[in-house]
Amino acid sequence: MLKTRKIPTFYWEYKGHTPPEMKLEGYTISVLGQVRNPLTFAVADLPDHLPFVTAQRRFYCVNGWTMEDMWGGFRLEDLIRLAGPEAKYLRTTSIGGYEDTTPLADLIAGEAMLATHMSGAPLAPKRGFPIRMLIFDMYQFKAVKSVSTLELTDEYRPGTWQKVGYRDASIQPYPHLDINSGERLMPEPAVLKSVSGGQKKISLS
Repeated sequence: MLKTRKIPTFYWEYKGHTPPEMKLEGYTISVLGQVRNPLTFAVADLPDHLPFVTAQRRFYCVNGWTMEDMWGGFRLEDLIRLAGPEAKYLRTTSIGGYEDTTPLADLIAGEAMLATHMSGAPLAPKRGFPIRMLIFDMYQFKAVKSVSTLELTDEYRPGTWQKVGYRDASIQPYPHLDINSGERLMPEPAVLKSVSGGQKKISLS
C-alpha cells in the first residue's frame, strides 16, 4: 500500500490567511520594465505563444525538505526572449505581493520554469495556481507562487524572504528530508553551487 505523501503547505504569499479563490479565466501574466516588447498574456493562452514542456525535477526548501515530481509549464527563458530583456535582474511578484529579485542569467542557467502543472494536473491553489516559478538550483523561497508580473530591472531590491533574514538561496550540502520516500537525501552535486557566482553568461538578445 502506497503511503500518501504529505507536502508542506507553507504559503508565505498569503501569510496569516488562505490563498484567495482564483480562476484561470481572466488570469494574466505580464513581462514589464526594461524590455523592448512589454507583454501581457492570459495564462490560459500561453500554449499559443510558447512550447509547453515537462520535466522530472527535484526542488529543495530552505526548511530542510525536498521533493521530486513531474512539472509541466513553460521555460522562463522562452517567455523572456519574447519580451527582449534589457536589464540584469528579474523581479517576480505574486498577486498577493510576495516578490523576489534574482539575476536573470542565474535563472536562465538554472533552467527556471513557469509551472502550471504538477503530476500531470493543474497546480492546486496552495501550490501556486495557476502559474508559479520553479528554480531547481536554489531554495524555493525564491520561487514565487501565483505569479502576476515579471519585471526586468537594473535595480536589485531584497525580496520578501530576504527582508526577514534569508540572504543566501544556495542549496546547502546536508541531507534534506525527501517527502516522497521519507529518506534523507544529499542534494545532487549539480545544485551545490553559489547563487550568483560561477554562472555562465547568457545572451537573450
